[in-house]
Amino acid sequence: MMATAFEFKDVTFAYRSHPALNGVSFSIRLGERVALLGANGSGKSTLLRMMDALCFAAEGTATALSAPLTEAAMQDDRTNFAFRRRVGLVFQNPDVQLFNPTVMDELAFGPLQLGWDKPKVRDAIAAMLARFNIEQVKDRPPHRLSGGEKKRVALASVLITEPEILLLDEPTAALDPASRADLVGLLAREPVAGRTVVTATHDLDIVEDIADRAIVLSEGRIAADGPALDILHDIELLRRTHLIFEHRHSHGGHPSTAHGHLHSGIGPAEA
Repeated sequence: MMATAFEFKDVTFAYRSHPALNGVSFSIRLGERVALLGANGSGKSTLLRMMDALCFAAEGTATALSAPLTEAAMQDDRTNFAFRRRVGLVFQNPDVQLFNPTVMDELAFGPLQLGWDKPKVRDAIAAMLARFNIEQVKDRPPHRLSGGEKKRVALASVLITEPEILLLDEPTAALDPASRADLVGLLAREPVAGRTVVTATHDLDIVEDIADRAIVLSEGRIAADGPALDILHDIELLRRTHLIFEHRHSHGGHPSTAHGHLHSGIGPAEA
């Protein structure tokens, strides 16, 4: 039996009076690659934030790495430090995450906070610059980078500390097609191979490459949980949970009809 990364039982959470999670139960084993699928507002980003101890269950129980995932537990500095060493989150918007003067400073920040010696930090930075092909921007401020470059730097700044668990929130959001394909290629191979990777997304096209299992969320509840390929082929489930929709248009002046193929439920601002 593989050790458990996360265990959630009947977890609920609300933003003021607006429910975000309602009776969510699941477990994720160490080493699994899991996609959290759901339309906007389904609760997947909230669930990911809870896995990173940025918010906590109002009801039910949640554990991470067999330890209670509670606000009281995280108030203990040693517990919090140990957790942050093992779990890393890459935010949907890299501008929220990147704050140092240069890319080099950004990559050095985490290792220095963990007390690594300078030679180890320099070696780790060199490895990340090469692995993510960002050597050419190492001296630039993060806010001057392209969207794809920012995503790469954000991912590198988390992976440089070698977390056991990697959490990704909409990693392909707002990327152009070339940057999107490049990032998916990185996620599908090293340097994340062997880690527990949980990705919140509604981009169905990337799921087969980055996950073996999918959990579908709808209105704060789990609508399905199973092998990623099985989920992707369940058209009725994907339609019901607003992850795909039928495209309607007219043909040669004829009345509007539903088109035969289906489209991922990504709006123009998110494509």
